[in-house]
Amino acid sequence: MTIDPNRLLAALHEAVAEVNLSLPPERQIATDPDAVLYGEGSPLDSLGLVNFVMAAEQHVGDATGLDIVLASEAAMSRKRSPYRSLRSLADYAAECAAGAQQA
Repeated sequence: MTIDPNRLLAALHEAVAEVNLSLPPERQIATDPDAVLYGEGSPLDSLGLVNFVMAAEQHVGDATGLDIVLASEAAMSRKRSPYRSLRSLADYAAECAAGAQQA
């Protein structure tokens, strides 16, 4: 079974909404799939990223019924970070979901 990328983006948007509730307006995460999520130009510091990734794992897991880990050594050691944008994180979540389904 293939996970629909739009379903993953929707789950990430739910995580954005959850995390944005605790952030001041100037530090809120954009919902544009290509906006910078982490790195130069991002509203998140490292702790903010950790909080967001934890929420994202929960929402992606709820949407897929799979136990997905988005904060891993594999993710952090990639040449192009999956945390660049919501779209890149959704793509990475799809890879993780495909691996979880095969396990």
